[in-house]
Amino acid sequence: MATINLSSNNDIIIPTNDSTDYRGLAGDDTYILTSQKNSTSVSIIDTEGNNVIQLPEWSKIKSIVVAKTALKITCDDMTVFTINGADKFSYDIGGNLTSNSLGNIKTFTEFVNIFNLTPPSSGTVNTSTNKIVFDDAFRTLFEVTVKKEDNGNKYYLNNELSPDLALSSGEKYVFDLNDATASNHPLSISETKNGTHNEGVSISEGINYFIKGYSKTEQEFSSSFSSDNSLENAFVVFEPSSDDTVLYYYCLFHNGMANDAKILIDNYVEKIPEVVATSIAVQSVGASDYSFTTQGLQANDPILTLERGKTYEFEVSAQGHPFWIKTGQVSGSSSQYNDGITNNGLSNGKLIFTVPSDAPSTLYYICQIHSNMTGVINIVDNNNGTIIETSSSNSDSSSASPPVYGYSLDIELAFGNDQDFIPTSGYDI
Repeated sequence: MATINLSSNNDIIIPTNDSTDYRGLAGDDTYILTSQKNSTSVSIIDTEGNNVIQLPEWSKIKSIVVAKTALKITCDDMTVFTINGADKFSYDIGGNLTSNSLGNIKTFTEFVNIFNLTPPSSGTVNTSTNKIVFDDAFRTLFEVTVKKEDNGNKYYLNNELSPDLALSSGEKYVFDLNDATASNHPLSISETKNGTHNEGVSISEGINYFIKGYSKTEQEFSSSFSSDNSLENAFVVFEPSSDDTVLYYYCLFHNGMANDAKILIDNYVEKIPEVVATSIAVQSVGASDYSFTTQGLQANDPILTLERGKTYEFEVSAQGHPFWIKTGQVSGSSSQYNDGITNNGLSNGKLIFTVPSDAPSTLYYICQIHSNMTGVINIVDNNNGTIIETSSSNSDSSSASPPVYGYSLDIELAFGNDQDFIPTSGYDI
């Protein structure tokens, strides 16, 4: 391991050389810890003078190991700093002597206490964490990545698919969007599910956007994002207020990337309607139809009748055929109807639809990819009949034919209404 001996002056050191011991001599030295692009291992040894470890703004800590007089800090990109004689150092959180700024100064014990650790009399103690320095304090960090799922690109936070978040008012939280997969997906927060894609707006209070350490407006922030742009220090900082209850994070550019994930403030609990859900199994029949089964009935692409105020659970098993409920009978991901719906557009799993009191009288189900896998959903105030009508419908309910049975149904499905058909004597019509 290489060794760099420092001077007897008051040195400012930024230790960057991999597999290197930095040995301080006399003088009051300041060591500024910065993560490197590649995994780096640095050792700091300095027992003379009043020495300081500085962790500047946006510094991340992934884990720490604490001994009686030593400390190992793992930062972003697996940069590891081992500090010998750590109990003789003070720790400056948020300071940066290169810009003549001081942050929040802590002793060795105070510093490790931030991570709920105490220097042991022997051996070591350790913890994994996910913290970032902002405003001279360690904040909870959400690292944002984007992965392709069946129904499009989705946000992952700390490697978890679009999780709900439980946050506390008065605390600051940092969303890190520096991963290459997030370079075209600027994140914001709204009081409305899916934000501006669902006639909502981004919140304006308690949220701040940063690019390269500089505060930006939402417009300036989003304009820095593109598929061709490599981001540097792109962060969203959010501080909820006590007036907040439930919010939603979303992508400013693209619809449906957060799966309607919620941000619940101060242990807010949403009121869930006390209704009994009706289960409806949905499967694909090749690339031609959806098969629905419920209440002892089965049909391909039938007309559905749902009642306002009731909850329906669509158990979807249709790999490769994303199942959408929409206001228009169009493929793709446009015209989504998301009020009261959880997991719209999934291929496998449970889509839950609690029909709102103001739901339109006609909706549609349709495959994102195959436009012939579709049908009408009639919304009524009282449904005393069955959910599935025995006739199929791939058009607006206003022009739908009345229920038909026997061979006539097979004929209609096989030939459609726009083709001439002369039945043989073997058919009963």
